[in-house]
Amino acid sequence: MITTKRLSDCSFQDAVTAWNKGFTGYYMDAQVTMDSFLNRFVSEGLSTELSILAYKDNEPIGLVLNGIREINGQRVAWNGGTGVAPELRSAGLGKLMMTEIFTIYKENGVDIATLEAIKQNEKAIKLYQKMGYDIKDQLLIYGSSESSQCNPLKGDFSEYEIVKVNPSEVQHVPFYNNRLPWQTQWQSVKSGEGLLVIDKSGKRIGYALYKQNYNQEGIHVSTILYQCEILEGRNDKQVIAAYLLSHCFSPFDQKCKRMIMNLSHTNQVVISLLNEAGFEKNIEQIYMEKTF
Repeated sequence: MITTKRLSDCSFQDAVTAWNKGFTGYYMDAQVTMDSFLNRFVSEGLSTELSILAYKDNEPIGLVLNGIREINGQRVAWNGGTGVAPELRSAGLGKLMMTEIFTIYKENGVDIATLEAIKQNEKAIKLYQKMGYDIKDQLLIYGSSESSQCNPLKGDFSEYEIVKVNPSEVQHVPFYNNRLPWQTQWQSVKSGEGLLVIDKSGKRIGYALYKQNYNQEGIHVSTILYQCEILEGRNDKQVIAAYLLSHCFSPFDQKCKRMIMNLSHTNQVVISLLNEAGFEKNIEQIYMEKTF
């Protein structure tokens, strides 16, 4: 018999077991430890009250993780991971769990539900479409581990000033994009940094959100960029974007992992710069929304 429970009524050990079963054979290595699961749960603003686990004969076999944020007066939910054990992937468990999640969304006044799915995961995408989700964007994940003796991002940056700010301040930029995927929003980058590009008149014309990660020895091992946006209508968008990317990913002579998370395929200015700088597209995702 298959039953579902709120994660608040279950153990985190069961959640970790359900996650690792549910993402067995996934398109990338998504296995977690208890520590990495808890860190992700907290950093991404997920909720035990909004998440569910599925059981068969008291064994965890699936889960859906969720969080809710207030964005522009609307309650926006994010599906932070749906996993089903391999032996039950054609048994309707995904639909059963999503139906339960929709009940939770309605109980909590959700206006918009969002999720991302790996582009190759056609079965999941078709299920979400049958459940009422629409495809809104195509997301790209870029990466590079190469070092370079010089900055591959060229431009005359003398006309601008760059200011480092707390990530929360970026939301006040007039053109801040708050309809990007959950993980790229400032609330998910609280432990990172924000950058503002200012022109000579004092106008904010570009911003970025990023995070540098260090190992236990204090060595810089990776930098992840979450947003890089430029004010529309500028004829110098490429130089502004190059300035932001240069600041985020320097020093380039240091060998570390550089990654760009869930970049919209419409952000062609940044995409062209990444391609020129030798970054490679690693993963493509589909961004989906359902309105209630």
